[in-house]
Amino acid sequence: MPFNLDEFVASPSVEELDSLKKSDIVKVAKHYGIEFQPLMRKDEIKRYVLEYLVDESILPSTVLETAITVPTDNTFELKRLEMEMNKEIRLKEMEREREREEREREERERERKEREMQMQKEKEEREMQMQKEKEEREMQMQKEKEEREMQMLGYWGIRCF
Repeated sequence: MPFNLDEFVASPSVEELDSLKKSDIVKVAKHYGIEFQPLMRKDEIKRYVLEYLVDESILPSTVLETAITVPTDNTFELKRLEMEMNKEIRLKEMEREREREEREREERERERKEREMQMQKEKEEREMQMQKEKEEREMQMQKEKEEREMQMLGYWGIRCF
């Protein structure tokens, strides 16, 4: 149900004031000419309204005893400190996560380099093996050539005498 300022002014109550939104409490405060800062919290403006209504004898003074009090500066300071601690905790968690991701990235990079080195080593070993086999074939061919030449010399040498 939308707030009706005229109905509230006709019969104000703490219960209805407690149920109002900040914008509605601001309307009440302006209606009564209560000075406040727009950046004030809802509870602070409500406290001013209650004090005014009691001062003007519109509400009994007992309502101030039972009304919700505005948190003290200590409460605000504690809340601020709690928020700072939570922020620090989140920052540390983010830093740990970043460090973990960095370690994982470094580990992947190290593994990649190891694989590359292993592949290079295997390639070099294959090339060396191929070179060795080529040299062995060339030596075998040279040996066979020399044997053929010796056989030819022996064949011709025997016939020539």
